[in-house]
Amino acid sequence: MRPLIAVMLLALAGCGAYPHYSDPRLATKINDQYALRDACLAKNAEANLNSSSSATEIARTISLSCQSETNSLIAVSNPYNDPRISAAIERDTQFRATGYVLRARNVGTPD
Repeated sequence: MRPLIAVMLLALAGCGAYPHYSDPRLATKINDQYALRDACLAKNAEANLNSSSSATEIARTISLSCQSETNSLIAVSNPYNDPRISAAIERDTQFRATGYVLRARNVGTPD
């Protein structure tokens, strides 16, 4: 039993806290696209500070304003057009947009 536990622990030791990408250039492109999308969301959140709409409504508007950046992120990080990955990135964009709106309003971040 102990050898089995030792083998399992050694196998898990190879899994670090940070993923190792097989294509570092692709990882850099993905990170760059995330940065562009987030910069767009932050800029548009600041521009909508005077709106009396809810944070969720503003976040939807901001997400639509940054759709080209989101589409570029999806294109780079989802080369096989998996709809689950695209949907996850869209959800992440909405979540991040809400966070930027709340931060801009000094309320905090969404849970």
